[in-house]
Amino acid sequence: MSDVSNYIGETLYFSRIVGLLICCILLQAVLVYAKEPCTVCSYDQMLKDFAPLSALVAGVSEYSLILDKGKVHGVNLGDLFEVYGKGAPVLDPDVGEIIGYIKRPLATIRVIQSENSKCICEVVKAQGPLSVGQPAMRYSDMAAAFVDRSKRSSGPEEFRHDLVHAFPGLVWLDPSDVPSGVLDAESMKALGIVLLFALEQDSLKVYGPELDLLHMYPVVRAKGPERQEYSTDIFEGIDYIGDQHETENRKLKAHPESFDLDNARIVGRLPESAIQIDILDLNGDQELEIVYLLPSGLYISRYESPGELAHYGFAGPGRLVGFSAVNTDGWIVLNVLLEGAGLRSILLIYQDFTLSLIQDEINLWLAFVDRDGDGLKESLLGQSFDVDVMFGTKVYLMEPGHEGLKYRHRVASPKNFSVIRSTWSDLNGNGLPEVCVIDYSGKLSIYEMEQLLWSSSNPVSPQLPKGGFPKWYISTDLDGNGLPELLFPGVPGEESTLVGDWLMLVGWEDGSYVLKSMMQPVEASICGLVVMQDQLITGIARPPQQLEGKGESFLYSFGQFGANHHISD
Repeated sequence: MSDVSNYIGETLYFSRIVGLLICCILLQAVLVYAKEPCTVCSYDQMLKDFAPLSALVAGVSEYSLILDKGKVHGVNLGDLFEVYGKGAPVLDPDVGEIIGYIKRPLATIRVIQSENSKCICEVVKAQGPLSVGQPAMRYSDMAAAFVDRSKRSSGPEEFRHDLVHAFPGLVWLDPSDVPSGVLDAESMKALGIVLLFALEQDSLKVYGPELDLLHMYPVVRAKGPERQEYSTDIFEGIDYIGDQHETENRKLKAHPESFDLDNARIVGRLPESAIQIDILDLNGDQELEIVYLLPSGLYISRYESPGELAHYGFAGPGRLVGFSAVNTDGWIVLNVLLEGAGLRSILLIYQDFTLSLIQDEINLWLAFVDRDGDGLKESLLGQSFDVDVMFGTKVYLMEPGHEGLKYRHRVASPKNFSVIRSTWSDLNGNGLPEVCVIDYSGKLSIYEMEQLLWSSSNPVSPQLPKGGFPKWYISTDLDGNGLPELLFPGVPGEESTLVGDWLMLVGWEDGSYVLKSMMQPVEASICGLVVMQDQLITGIARPPQQLEGKGESFLYSFGQFGANHHISD
């Protein structure tokens, strides 16, 4: 029974996610309805407001219900949920036995009080008895209508069409059944309308039962550009950002078979165990910055040049998982995980030795990635959250801006893809970048045009969701054969008794992919990898030796040694 119900529930859930994505694309694109087309702002907020959220009825009283989801899950005052009861049985066609039941809409409820891990709801309408354990879904199977109050001569019909396709989980009334002009609460009740989308001169307003205003999104008039066409191919349709100072693809002068930490030069030290360290020209001034993430926040300073220190403090809730930054433009994203609940990721920009918050509370995994394998992280991807395996199936191409993130379109992705455990590189030299993914089981898999080409026999990372989220890849021609190899931190196979991160390499040799260890375990975490000026810089974070200690981090240089550098906080 549960299998079929779960399947149907998941189908509804994913269809709504697709709908929300379409909404993002359609509403973000310039809507050419008239001489001055209009576009709805705050797309990320709309996605959050109408994001599907499943819950269970945890308590029932005479006048109210309690759901097992609350503020930490994103539940807001006024949110509407549909409660489902057991519907018609589903029979096995071979043996005729009942194998499950179809969910049927049973009641519409409204959140009147949201607490941390639960919410109290009132019943808007019900068609049967309510009981503990019944499933519920936010903004699901509710009657919706669209009205135009903008007084525009053309365009509202197309606007409604876009909304209908954006929210397929709603039950849309035909325009002929919705009176023109202003609807009132009694008209909504008489027509059975639960959600009313009203396009006005300067905003899109969404009303709930009794004409309560739920959400309002500004509408601006855009001039000029025609509607864009969007590609869903993960390998095409990219706007590239060039950088002549990118160093990750440089060839090391030496071509070692392995790296020996005992023979490496220490070029930096931090008196705290870092989550992640990177070195890059962050703001395009032809000077390198060192970026390091600690549990307390993000820090940026000049590399090998003491001076001003930029800092973004973090106080929770959630924990910092890692960051991703792009050269020249100063954009940085922080992934902040709320255990078992979702994400509240952050968009920052670094300018004039200052870190500024642009947007937070983003329920997506975020990472700047190099999708054509040229060494430039020109694309920002956002990925949905999955409570079971952490990374959902929906991946979006995003665009950072001073007003926040914009959704451009959805992109295809291979199986078990995750934006912070994947990279692109043309390892086999055929002109098509392969996607290298550390999948949910911890194995390394290589895809080309979404076809699996190779997979490691043993895990190179802990199985999700146990941990080990961030994995940093660098691409370099290490052996001088004209083809790039990927270096990344990994873990030994299950049969090994050694502990700590390994420095792993995957590449193309003699017509096949090879995976090998380039350094013995360091009994610590590899928190960063950078190839710059013909040297490999490796960040090593050692855990604290005492309960109240903070540990320490070191930067080691392999290859051509440079001057010592000390990281200070």
